[in-house]
Amino acid sequence: MTSWAKAPDHRDPAGTLADEREFLTSGLVPVPCAGCAAEVLVRKASRMQTSIQWRSAPADSCPEFAARMAAGELSARIDTCPALRASIEGAVAAGAVAVPDE
Repeated sequence: MTSWAKAPDHRDPAGTLADEREFLTSGLVPVPCAGCAAEVLVRKASRMQTSIQWRSAPADSCPEFAARMAAGELSARIDTCPALRASIEGAVAAGAVAVPDE
């Protein structure tokens, strides 16, 4: 009969927090929107996948988000505004935001 062993308890909470911080912030690059100057943090995991972290509430920073939310859309369902998308694509094309394996 196979015996399964439980992984030992992790006793390094500082190391765990450091790993979490590294995972959440590594590779993030500030990118300003050419339309409204809102600045977001961007990381590319691949050509198709982009992570965006807002530095403030999107509706407080971006007129496009504010208008769409005022019209009843939920912030979580708004992909991004066209001007911000173009700014991110421009940053990728300029090499300011790296795409792994390219």
